[in-house]
Amino acid sequence: MADSATLQVDVAILGGGIAGLWLLARLRQAGYSTLLLESQALGAGQTIASQGIIHGGLKYAIDLKLGGASDALADMPARWRACLNGTGEIDLRAAKVATERHLFWARKSLVSRITGFFGSKLLRGRVDQLDATQWPEALRDPEHVGAVYALDEIVLDVPALVAVLAAAHRPFIKKIEPGIRLDARPDSVTVEARDDRGRAYRIAAARLIATAGKGNEDVLSQIGAPAKAAQRRPLHMVMLDNAAAPLWAHCFDAGDKPRVTITTHRRSDNRLVWYIGGLIAENGVKQSPAELIATAKTELSLLLPRLDFSHSRFATHPVDRAEGATPDGSKPDGPVLQRHGAVWIAWPTKLALSPQLADQVLADLPPASRPPVEAAEWATPDIAKAPWETAAWS
Repeated sequence: MADSATLQVDVAILGGGIAGLWLLARLRQAGYSTLLLESQALGAGQTIASQGIIHGGLKYAIDLKLGGASDALADMPARWRACLNGTGEIDLRAAKVATERHLFWARKSLVSRITGFFGSKLLRGRVDQLDATQWPEALRDPEHVGAVYALDEIVLDVPALVAVLAAAHRPFIKKIEPGIRLDARPDSVTVEARDDRGRAYRIAAARLIATAGKGNEDVLSQIGAPAKAAQRRPLHMVMLDNAAAPLWAHCFDAGDKPRVTITTHRRSDNRLVWYIGGLIAENGVKQSPAELIATAKTELSLLLPRLDFSHSRFATHPVDRAEGATPDGSKPDGPVLQRHGAVWIAWPTKLALSPQLADQVLADLPPASRPPVEAAEWATPDIAKAPWETAAWS
């Protein structure tokens, strides 16, 4: 790329999901010269496929124990709420909150197992049992629903969140063609890339932070890191169009994971969509879309038999979750940051943990030393569309 322009920055970020956008904002606040590079739309992949839940960790205490994942997430709702009201590290007052409190419902046959746990002093202030008169319309079925708890977990509109984070730093977010080349040294790295018009650029950075999800695997390969540094835990999500009523809730069952996790979203045509994860999405990886839709219909009829789904349409959405590897392939408890000289590979593990990942990066970066670079002629990527906007419904 002898004809390419060279831009000098403190930090280059690869990947425009929530983790990369959050990191960009924090780095610029701290005075670092930074550019974020994205080859698709902002949020494409794992971010746009997220349900938008700012977990407080109680989902991972469903086995009635508080472990590492619960601890890592415990402070996240308060931290995000501060940003949403304008007093936190990033101003998110323009972001959209879908619901202030995510719910946790227990089937009637299992209520006795969780009453003591959710009523313990340990969880005081993080969960409230709702009186039956407070249950949402979708759960008003006392014959089958035994208890409903409100968790200290907000749910955000993810496309709107991406847009808010991007708007504040648009001049420093650049669209590139797929495929970059790295020249990594112990104390610096050069990224060779082309913009959306094919123009060549060199970005010379003291550090490259890769927050590109499964795209991190290409970076690991280019720097000669072992493939086992990354892992994937795929999901196959279910979408239900024309939902009868809004619902944001985990369903508690006998296992150690939510049987279903339902969030509600509004399509551009104003129709309500349920986006369904949980155990059904994990098991659904082994199923075709038709098989998973059949399973979902059976599950919803069993868990919420009072509701009428006869006018609803269904679709599925595969999610290729990528994260830092663990020895046994289980989910990491918190963010993962791997340092390979000047190239750092980062995974937040959960959208909610993006602030914590930024903390880890900032704690170890060398001091800022280069002026800001905008490259005004270089285009900014669009915002990715939510899965329910592009689904093939059946």
